[in-house]
Amino acid sequence: MLALSASPVAQASATPFGYDRWPHPRVTYVVSGSAYYRRVFQTAIRAWNATGQFKFVPGSAAHHQVTLSTSNATNGQYYHLAGITYSTAGSNDIFTKARVILLNRNMNAYRYTYWNRVHVAEHELGHVIGLAHSRDHASVMLANNRYNGISHADAAAVRQRYRIRAGRL
Repeated sequence: MLALSASPVAQASATPFGYDRWPHPRVTYVVSGSAYYRRVFQTAIRAWNATGQFKFVPGSAAHHQVTLSTSNATNGQYYHLAGITYSTAGSNDIFTKARVILLNRNMNAYRYTYWNRVHVAEHELGHVIGLAHSRDHASVMLANNRYNGISHADAAAVRQRYRIRAGRL
């Protein structure tokens, strides 16, 4: 799992976050891919929405901020990843768009279960929100995570991140 960002990271809570964030703790999304992966993403979205700290809302093909998709890529920079997140932010440290890709061929090769895939999707959505990798073994943001769901510390980090202005740590 990888988030492409050059932002410094705050370690004010057990789950770190970077400078960049959305203007509000709410984004619109669209999902592409098979019915199976749509369920994976929907389960992960429900988990984040249930924290009460961030809201993912369905958008339309023409109007959305986040694209959720899958790929069969297995080479180059993707050779060992289960998911990847690309985020774009303006000079004001506000995210403008993001894209999550779950790498299903890699997850199949390593025999990820449905719940392993949901946790990867939760992890990647954590990057969409603005969270960074954690060293906490109970965190969904642990690098290479496939076993942990969203922890209280993860939800607390989101709450803290959206109380602090973008560009501030």
